[in-house]
Amino acid sequence: MTSSARPSTLTPQRQPGLLSGALTCGVLGALLLAAGGVLPAVGDAHPGYSSALPLIVLALLPAAAAVFAVAGKRPTLAAGVLAGAAVLAPGRLLLDLQLLVDLSNAARPELHVPTQLEAGTPGVGLWLLLAGHVLTAAAGIAAVQFTRREAEAEGTDLPGGPRLVVLAIGLTVVAGVGLVMAPFESADPYLPARNAFESPWPVLTGGLLLAFAMPLGAALAFGSGLRAAARGSVLGLAFAVLAVAVPNLIAGFAVKDAGVSAGPVVAIVAALGLAALAIARQEGTQLNEDPDVAEEAKLPGRRRLELATGVLAVLTAAAAVLGGLTAQVTSSSPAIDAPKSPAALLLVVAGILLGVLGLAMLLPGIGETLRPALSVAWVVVPLAGTAVLDTVLTASRFGGVLSPGAGVTWTSVALFAAVVTGICSAVAGMVERENDDGRRPASSATTPVVAAGVLAVAAFVVPVVTAPDYDPPTLITGFGASWWGAVIAVVAVLVALGLALYSRPMRAFALLLGVFLVLVLRAAEFPLVGGELDGSAIGIGLWLSIAAAIATGIAAGFVTRAAEEKP
Repeated sequence: MTSSARPSTLTPQRQPGLLSGALTCGVLGALLLAAGGVLPAVGDAHPGYSSALPLIVLALLPAAAAVFAVAGKRPTLAAGVLAGAAVLAPGRLLLDLQLLVDLSNAARPELHVPTQLEAGTPGVGLWLLLAGHVLTAAAGIAAVQFTRREAEAEGTDLPGGPRLVVLAIGLTVVAGVGLVMAPFESADPYLPARNAFESPWPVLTGGLLLAFAMPLGAALAFGSGLRAAARGSVLGLAFAVLAVAVPNLIAGFAVKDAGVSAGPVVAIVAALGLAALAIARQEGTQLNEDPDVAEEAKLPGRRRLELATGVLAVLTAAAAVLGGLTAQVTSSSPAIDAPKSPAALLLVVAGILLGVLGLAMLLPGIGETLRPALSVAWVVVPLAGTAVLDTVLTASRFGGVLSPGAGVTWTSVALFAAVVTGICSAVAGMVERENDDGRRPASSATTPVVAAGVLAVAAFVVPVVTAPDYDPPTLITGFGASWWGAVIAVVAVLVALGLALYSRPMRAFALLLGVFLVLVLRAAEFPLVGGELDGSAIGIGLWLSIAAAIATGIAAGFVTRAAEEKP
C-alpha cells in the first residue's frame, strides 16, 4: 500500500504541467501547419489544386483528437496521440526543407507547381510549416515524459496482445514503403515524381526517417506499458501518415499532367489499418475504458517471437540476394550500357549471412542462443544495400536513358524487412530480460570490448578499398545513401558492445558474435567490391576492420569464461 500511495501524491503536482505543455505545443504546432498550408510557401506560390481545406483538416486532426481525449478525461490517450504524431515530424521537416534547398526538385503540388526552373524565395508559409514541425516534435517529447511518469505512478497494463503488436509494426512498415515510393506520376518536366531513393538529400533523408521511425515508434509505444498510450500513439501515427500521403493522392487526380501512383494508396491503406487498430475493441476493452482497471495482456511468447524473427530474417535475405543479382540500373539505349553496382556481390553475401542466421533461429535450442546476434547482424543488409542504391542515385543524374531496375525494388524491400527483423529481435530480447538471472560477464572483458569499439569506429572512418573514380562509403565521405548504411552499422555495433558489458554471459557472447559478423562483412568489401573496380587497392580500413574483429573475438572469449562460473 505504501509504494502505491507515494506515486499518487506526486502525480497531481507534476503530471498536469507536462500534459498541458504537450497539448499547448501540439495545438500551436497544428495551427502553424494549417496556416503554412494556406499561405504561400515559396514566393508567389500557386498550388496545383485547391489544397487549403484538406491541408487544414489533416494538420488539425492529431491536436483535435488529443483535445477531445483530454476533455473526455483520457489524458494518457491524448499523450499517446501527440507522441505518435511527433514520430514523423523530423522526416516531414526535411521534406519541407527541399522547398528551401532546391525548388526545382520539390514534388509538392499541394503547395507549389513551378512553371520553369527557378530557385524561388521562401515564403511565410514555409517558415510556418517548419516551426509547426518543431512544435509538434516538442509536444511529442513532453507527451513521452508524461506517459513515463504515468506508468511509474499508476502502474502498467500492457496493451493488446501478440497479434496487435505484430500487426501494428507490420502496418507501419507497409506505410513506410508507401511513403518512399513515387508520390504520383507526372508528365510535367517541371514537376518531378521520383521515389525517395532517386531524390535529393533532403527528400532521401526525410523519406528514410519517415520509413524507419514508424516501426520503431510503434515498438516503443507498446513498450510504454500503458494500453491507452499505445493505442493513442498508433492513432497519432495514422494521422501523420495521412498528412503526408493524402495530398499526394489528391494531386494524382487533380493536377494537370499528373496521375495516381501506388505509393500514397499503399500508405493510406496502412494508415487506415492503424486507425482501425487504435479504435477497435481489443480483448474485451473499449477505447473509453479506464486504463487503471484494464485487463492485463501479454506480449507474444518468446519462442514465437524467435520463430517470427527467423522467418523475417530469411525473407530479408531472399530479397537482398535478389537485389544483388538482378539489374539495379537499366538502359533504354543500346548504345549505352547500364552500370552495375560494385557492391552487388557484397549485398548477396550479406543476404546469405543473414539467411543462415535466420534459418538457425528456427532450430529449437539454437534460436534462443543466437537471437542477440541477429539483433546486430541485421545491419549487414543496410550496410551493403545502401551502397548498391548509391549506384542507382548516381545513374539517375544522367536523365531518361538510365533508369532504376528490378534490383532497386528488391533492395528497398530488403532494407525495410531488415529493420523489421531488428525490431522483432529487440522485442524478443525484452521478453528474455524478464527472466534474466542477473549473471554478468567477467569484468576482464571491458578492455577488449572498449578496444573493439574504438577500432570499429576507425574502420568505418577510413575506406576498406580505394580505386580511381570510386567514392568509398565511410563516415566522413560521400554523405549519400551509403553514408547512412555506415552510420547504422556503427551505431548498432557500439550499442551491442555496450550491452555486452551488462548482459548475461551467453547473451553477451551472441551480441559479440553479431558484431564480429558485421566487422567481417566490412573487411570483405575489399575482395567483393574491389574485384569489380579497376585499379583497386587496399585501404587502411581493411586492417582496422580485421583488428576490430580480432578484439571482438577476444572479448567473446572472456565472456564465455563467465558462463562457466557459478552465479
